[in-house]
Amino acid sequence: MSQNVWAVLEAASDMVVSVPLLQPADIFVDLAGEEFRKRLFTTDDGGTTLCLRPDFTIPVCYEHLAAHHDSPKTYAYTGKIFRKRRLSGDPEFTQMGTEWIGHGDEMAVDAEVFALAMECAAAAGMRAPTVRVGDAHVFDALTAALGLSASWRSRLGAAFGDAARMTGALSRLGHRARSDGFAARLAPALAKVDAVQARAIVEAVIGLPGAPPPGGRTDEDIALRLLEQASNGNSTRAAEVIERFLPLNAPLDRAADHLAAFATAEGLDLGAVIDDFQRRTDALTAIGVDTSALDFDASFGRRIGYYTGFVFEVIGVDGVNEAIAGGRYDKLIALLDPRTSLPGIGFSVWLDRLPPEVAP
Repeated sequence: MSQNVWAVLEAASDMVVSVPLLQPADIFVDLAGEEFRKRLFTTDDGGTTLCLRPDFTIPVCYEHLAAHHDSPKTYAYTGKIFRKRRLSGDPEFTQMGTEWIGHGDEMAVDAEVFALAMECAAAAGMRAPTVRVGDAHVFDALTAALGLSASWRSRLGAAFGDAARMTGALSRLGHRARSDGFAARLAPALAKVDAVQARAIVEAVIGLPGAPPPGGRTDEDIALRLLEQASNGNSTRAAEVIERFLPLNAPLDRAADHLAAFATAEGLDLGAVIDDFQRRTDALTAIGVDTSALDFDASFGRRIGYYTGFVFEVIGVDGVNEAIAGGRYDKLIALLDPRTSLPGIGFSVWLDRLPPEVAP
């Protein structure tokens, strides 16, 4: 029953947190993307757009910043959330979960939180559930090892976990060498100057009277494309390596070996991130998690950009949507308050996706 899940969460937490039902809408849209606005129930309050609470993570982080800024805390929460256009289920439903904010030793804490999620799954009556894990750290290390520019790393990182966006980004990255002649001629010159000078050159060239934008693209599109061309060397190889990386899949207890073999075959140094990956796997094993039963999927990430490392999901009774979903979001606190940077990780339990005999 849901009471059993709540008992697990409450026992593992420092405090139960309650957050307002109405939340500022803009922060959710800013962090999840404009498309998320269509899933919100909104109202206007004197020029401020408010929404019915669509998520607990952001409000709990705000609560931590307001009340417990200087100390690590583990929170439990339960309550209604509201989302339009769900693939299944009502737009109003109850969710439970936990957020761990400010805790050090990332890999050990990842293991503890995942073990707690599995305890919740057992309390909900889920026997041998389908579980998938991923790690954005590994993907970030891959794009760095490939020598991609900061702009391309950011673009690919934002697409990680979204198959359609990733396909589009890799297509653009892989075909830069066959771009129009205007870009191809200017890119070598841009490669010889710093970023400020490069942008000045681009603005001067594309702003000349009578110089129509190639392909009908805007000045901003052209500038970005030209700077991207100058920023990387063999982008075609980078796209091909990433395309070979994303299908990697293995039981978690053997995943580090698969990642190491991939790095060796591609001639890349991923040793540090693979060591961390293995340390987390060892920590999971040490606290009794059967890592051979977990599926590591190299392409698995959250579509919301503030997730930074370990992510996981437990598939619900419909066989498609997650009943328990979580991950590390070390960027989030800094996005909410630029003066502060704190690690965070948590997960949510979607009660309407649990086995029927225990759903409320």
